[in-house]
Amino acid sequence: MNQDRAMLKKLLYATLIFACFIPKPSAAATVKPGDLQTILKTVNRIDREKKIVNYIKACLQDSPEADLPAVKQALDNLFVQLHVENRDAFDYFAESIYHRRLMHMDDAEAAMIKAIKHAGDIGDHFLLYSFLSHLAFIQTDKGNAIDAVTSYGLAKKEAIKLNDPHLQSQLDVNLSDVYYKNNFYNQSLFYLDQAEELASRYEPGADDLKKIIYYNKAENFFRMNKPDSLKLYHDKLMGIKGNLYKLYTYQKRTGYYLEILKYNFKHAVTLIKSVQRDSLYKYTDQDQQNLADAYFNGGKTDSAVVIIKGLLEQPLEVNHPEVKYHLYKVLGQIADGRGDHNLAQVNFKLALEQAEDMISRLTQVGNISSQIKIDEIEGDYIQKDEAYKRERIWLTFAVVIALFVIILIAMFYRSARQKRHYEKLLYTEQKQELAFINSHEVRKHLSNIMGIIDVIKNSDDRAKEYKLFEEHLLSSVQSMDDAIKNISAKLDEHIISGEDFRASPPPAVEQPKVTRNEMLNELKAG
Repeated sequence: MNQDRAMLKKLLYATLIFACFIPKPSAAATVKPGDLQTILKTVNRIDREKKIVNYIKACLQDSPEADLPAVKQALDNLFVQLHVENRDAFDYFAESIYHRRLMHMDDAEAAMIKAIKHAGDIGDHFLLYSFLSHLAFIQTDKGNAIDAVTSYGLAKKEAIKLNDPHLQSQLDVNLSDVYYKNNFYNQSLFYLDQAEELASRYEPGADDLKKIIYYNKAENFFRMNKPDSLKLYHDKLMGIKGNLYKLYTYQKRTGYYLEILKYNFKHAVTLIKSVQRDSLYKYTDQDQQNLADAYFNGGKTDSAVVIIKGLLEQPLEVNHPEVKYHLYKVLGQIADGRGDHNLAQVNFKLALEQAEDMISRLTQVGNISSQIKIDEIEGDYIQKDEAYKRERIWLTFAVVIALFVIILIAMFYRSARQKRHYEKLLYTEQKQELAFINSHEVRKHLSNIMGIIDVIKNSDDRAKEYKLFEEHLLSSVQSMDDAIKNISAKLDEHIISGEDFRASPPPAVEQPKVTRNEMLNELKAG
């Protein structure tokens, strides 16, 4: 027995030693060079930059926190090896995402500002849009709503220049998040409605964008205590299929939201604690705050106090006034319910201080929001003006083409009329020439022949007369044949030139009758 135990111990130690030497997967394994190489083959610059931004985010967001330094270094090396265009801008962007994952918000903001400067130097509107939007994310997480709305306003101008409905709808979602976190729920829903309308019109199949819109609307309806509207968008989220980023988290979270609004606080606590242990669920301080609220409303105030104190110990960067106001208010209500009025007064005073800070910020957010509205109106005007200019250019072009066609038609018509006029003149001249030949040549010889024939016919001795006039008769016939050939040749020329004048024969010229004596005298003279 002892030997068996000793043998088992040796095997166990050997197994542990062997496990220590098994090579662990590299943290940089999440950085896949092949994926980036494929992205860099994308011809369209904006599409390529979109994919690079998403590639960087995926590498840094999907890696465990302990592996982030190695992943960041692997990305830096890969950008150099593949000669990525605008590498410096993407380096700073990756650095910002890296610091944001580690909750180093000041460092994240500083790196993103450097990325924006590089994008501005090269005049890249998409990178400016993307980096300004991410800067606003960081500023929102820090609780700096004023700077966040300002950054979104600048990003909005870049989106208008790009004239991309997808980017504009994403920006509307981001703006809605700022208003949501500052308790402007109706304003938040306004931007979400705007985003949903753009998505349904231009991207009806974009489930990733729909997922974000539906979830943010559900968040607003949860805070507004509207269970029916929350149920509607929870069901819409459940209807989206696929392994989309955070979809599972959104579906589970809105599920326990419904239980809270139904006052099923015990069940809500059970659901929240179950997702806390779920490796697929992205558990955050937001869930922890909801758990504290569920404990408080369910009567378990001790558990609520423990969680709230833990949340208040979080650094200021992730614990801005809107959150602190709610937490101190709940602590005051708990202390007041226990009869500890002094503690309640302290907590309510702290809540009031946070509220004053929050109101000051909200006033400035409202002013910046008004400026964004002005920029949106100005952007719409610019777009409409550009469309009008394009339409005017096309209309001018169409008018010029129409005038050119009219001028060409007029020139062809004038040319055809001139051609017809000259052809008519030529026809008249040739007709007169043929008439002249017919009257002076053909009919002259024909008259001679007819005269000779008449003399022979009326002679007493026709044979003698024929011998006398035979030579003259043959000469006249030959001359008449030549004249006829001449007319035939001219008629052929007319036919070749496109005019058949045989349809309009020259007018006949009436010839005088020739007597026998006149014929004899003419023949003798000739």
